[in-house]
Amino acid sequence: MENAAGSEPSVWALAPDAVWDGERLLESCAVLVEGERIVGVCPAAGIPAGVAVTRLDGCTLLPGLIDCHVHLADWMLPGFLAAGVTTVRDTGNRLDWILERRARTAADPASGPRILCCGPVLDGEAVNWPSIGRRHLGTREVARSVEELAAAGVDAVKLYVNLTEDQITEAVRRAGGLGLAVIAHLGAVDAETAAAAGVGEIEHLSGCVHHVEGAGPPDPGRTSRWAAAFLESGVVLCPTLVVWDRLSRVNDAVFANDRRSRWVHPDIRAAWRRFPHRTSDTAERLARQARVVAMKETLGGLFESGCRIIAGSDTPWPGLAPGFSLHDELALLVDAGMPPRAALATATSSAADALGLGGVTGRIRAGLAADLLAVEGDPTSDITVLSEVRRVVRAGTFLDRRILEDASRAAFAEAPTDAVSQLIIEVADR
Repeated sequence: MENAAGSEPSVWALAPDAVWDGERLLESCAVLVEGERIVGVCPAAGIPAGVAVTRLDGCTLLPGLIDCHVHLADWMLPGFLAAGVTTVRDTGNRLDWILERRARTAADPASGPRILCCGPVLDGEAVNWPSIGRRHLGTREVARSVEELAAAGVDAVKLYVNLTEDQITEAVRRAGGLGLAVIAHLGAVDAETAAAAGVGEIEHLSGCVHHVEGAGPPDPGRTSRWAAAFLESGVVLCPTLVVWDRLSRVNDAVFANDRRSRWVHPDIRAAWRRFPHRTSDTAERLARQARVVAMKETLGGLFESGCRIIAGSDTPWPGLAPGFSLHDELALLVDAGMPPRAALATATSSAADALGLGGVTGRIRAGLAADLLAVEGDPTSDITVLSEVRRVVRAGTFLDRRILEDASRAAFAEAPTDAVSQLIIEVADR
C-alpha cells in the first residue's frame, strides 16, 4: 500500500473531473486529505501551494461505497476493496469470527473494509441456517440472545424468518432498551406487523413480496399500505434485488463468464456451478424471474412514496462477486425506477445515516474518513460505469490493485473453512 504523500502525514489532494459528495455533483473541485481524514473540498484551481496532487482525468470521485447486507469470509475482503466498497455490514455469521475480523480491519484498514456486524441470525423453533443461526423456542430465549449479543458489542441484531410475532416484539423491546438496531428478514410475520412492532429495517422486501411465491403484478393498494406503514414507523428497506435476480437466472452464461468472478474463491465458484437452482423445474425458475420484476415494480412504488432505501448485495450467493455485486445492485435499483443519484445515495450517504455512520463516512466532507472511490465516467448519469474503478482510497491510503490481487490469490490457495463459505458449499451439495 502506498501513501500519496509519502511516509509522513501531510495534506495531499485528489483532482478528478467531478466530485459526487454523496448528495451533490461538484465540477472542477479537489478533495484534500490529511492522514486518515478528509480535510476539505476546494476549487481545483485553488489547491494550496505545496500540496501534492493526484489528477484523475476523466474520473468522478465518490465516497467509498457501503454494502449493507453481506455474509463475510476472509477471501472476500480484497474484492470488496478492489470494487471501492470500504464499509460492509455482515448480517449473519459466527459471532467470535466476525468480531475478530471487525477488530482486524479496524486496526489495519488496508486489510479490508470497515465492518459492522450482527453476529448470528436469531431464528425460531426451526433454524434455516444452523451454522450462522440460533434456535429460539420462546420470547425469553430471544431476549437472552439479544442481551448476549449486546454485551458482545454487535452493531445490530438480525431477526429471521421463523420467529413469531411475539418473539419479534420481545426482541425489539429488549434491543431498544440496550440501544441496538433491529433488522429483519421476515417469514411468518408480514411487513406491516413488523413495522408496527418496531423493527427498524426490513431486508429483501420480505413480508411484502416473496421472492418465490406467486408471480402476478404487485397490488398498488398494498404497496400504498406498506409505504404508509414504513413512513409512519421510520422503517428502512434493504431490498437486495441482485441476489434474487442471480438466483432466478443462475443458468445465464453472462455470470459464468463475468471477469469479476476472479475475485471469488474457486471452491465457491465451483459450488455455484452445482447449485440446486440450476436444475430445478423450468416453470419454477421462470416464476422466480417474474417475481424479480414484481419486486422491482414494488420497490419503485415504495421509492416514489418516499420510503428510505439502502443498498445491499447478500454476497456470496451465486453470481455475486464481493464488492462488484453492489455495483450491480445499484444498476437494478435504477432499473426499478430510481434516478442514478438516488441509487448512489443508497450505498453512500443514505446508507451511512441508516447504519449510524453519518459522522464517520458516506460523504465527501471535512472531518470524515478518507474512504474514496474514483471511477472513469459519470455514474450520476450512467450507473454502469461504477465498475470502471480507477483508484480506491481506504482511510487515507491508496490501495494498490496488484497487492489486492496477490491477497486474493493467497486466500484462494487454502480451502475456505469459515461458516459462510461452508454454508454455500453445503447448499450446493444437497
